[in-house]
Amino acid sequence: MPAIVGRFAVVVSLVTIVNFIFMRIYGLSHLVTPVYYFLHAIFVGGPFVLFGLLVIVFQIRLQRRLSFLSRKDGLTGLDNRRTFFEHADIRRKKCKGGVLLLVDADYFKRINDTYGHQAGDICLKRIAKTLKHNVRHDDIIGRVGGEEFAIFLQNVSLEQACMVGERLTKPITFRPSTTSVSRDLRVTLSVGATVNDVNQPLDTLFARADQALYKAKEGGRAQLVVWNEQMRMH
Repeated sequence: MPAIVGRFAVVVSLVTIVNFIFMRIYGLSHLVTPVYYFLHAIFVGGPFVLFGLLVIVFQIRLQRRLSFLSRKDGLTGLDNRRTFFEHADIRRKKCKGGVLLLVDADYFKRINDTYGHQAGDICLKRIAKTLKHNVRHDDIIGRVGGEEFAIFLQNVSLEQACMVGERLTKPITFRPSTTSVSRDLRVTLSVGATVNDVNQPLDTLFARADQALYKAKEGGRAQLVVWNEQMRMH
């Protein structure tokens, strides 16, 4: 609102000056007082100016909103799959090292089936908040599937990344905002990790992390598994 008021004042001032110049050109300035120009600008031109400013502000906000929705996941506010791949691919080629983590919620379908999709949405939001809390501001996080998330930790060793991944496997507590559930629920995460290799495309690294994630699921869930060459054989 302050921005609109400021722009309105500027435009009204310009209209006032134009009115004054117009009256001087046609030799009519002696017929009116200086206050007339200002009042005329406000009450005659003002509504049109204000309407135009409101339309411009609305369009700008709409464009920003559409841009946000095209880049972000609407539920969690994280990067969507396309944006994550774009940002992670750029960042991994610039940094000295890094690790890609692929994270998946364990038994998420049970939560939806038992407590409803609203509870599932709350669970996903809580997971997203947990992920953001455990990584740095410059790390890339995205929701790349229904209950699947990806994190690119830049400039970290595998050991450092494993410490992050192990923290993420701890149970996450959330409470559905439904009358049928009066207790906290818990969800765990399985994590697959692979070290960044700039000589490989991001799709390949993603596939490796996915293989490691599969091993984590197969091995009992709620754990971290790091990709290795032996997994390539299976």
